[in-house]
Amino acid sequence: MRRLVIALLASTALVGTASAADLARKSIVSAPVVMAPNWTGFYVGGFIGYGWGSNDWSSPEFPGWGSVGNDFDGFLGGAQIGYDYQFNNVVIGIQADITGASLESKSVYLDEYYRNEASWIATVTGRLGFVADRALFYIKGGAAWADHESSWYWDVLTDNSSSTRSGWTLGAGIEYAFAPNWTMFLEYDYYDFGDKNYYFPNWGGTLKVDTDVSAVKIGVNYRFGGPSAVSARY
Repeated sequence: MRRLVIALLASTALVGTASAADLARKSIVSAPVVMAPNWTGFYVGGFIGYGWGSNDWSSPEFPGWGSVGNDFDGFLGGAQIGYDYQFNNVVIGIQADITGASLESKSVYLDEYYRNEASWIATVTGRLGFVADRALFYIKGGAAWADHESSWYWDVLTDNSSSTRSGWTLGAGIEYAFAPNWTMFLEYDYYDFGDKNYYFPNWGGTLKVDTDVSAVKIGVNYRFGGPSAVSARY
């Protein structure tokens, strides 16, 4: 009888040991993998958004004329391409984008009409960011260009001039890695195109137009080689 009890206890202990080892193996296999995004690499993407801005008209030849202001706004959309390099939690990069816009405005002053329109904006900027988990917080700045058209008309008299305006831009945003190689971002940009002199013979002299634009964008990027898992922990 004593030998039977000892044998039963020994078999129970062996079964328990085997079950514990099996559970340990299962827990190791099913443990989640911790993903660490890597932002180094090229990317392309697109965005949509909303823009608004102002145009201030004045005359350098007739300072006493005063000024006329008009605001414009509208929807926009475009595409971007860039490259980022990450070291530790810091990301530096360069980006170029092109925006198609429908930003229009018109003001009336003494029965005279002053109109402005911007149909596209392009930029080349540098980016500096900080990585926190799957998010990249960044600022950007650089050169900007825009197709800008200014018109004046009164009764049957009309003056119109268009040019490519150059200026600068500053912006800030957050980008989030929501899937392998895919990120989404929300961004605010400010563009300053300074002032431009237009000679309007029917108006009777030169008019100076000072232009600035703001925009809020939301978009996605496809990143070649990242963000991806660069480390795993069990």
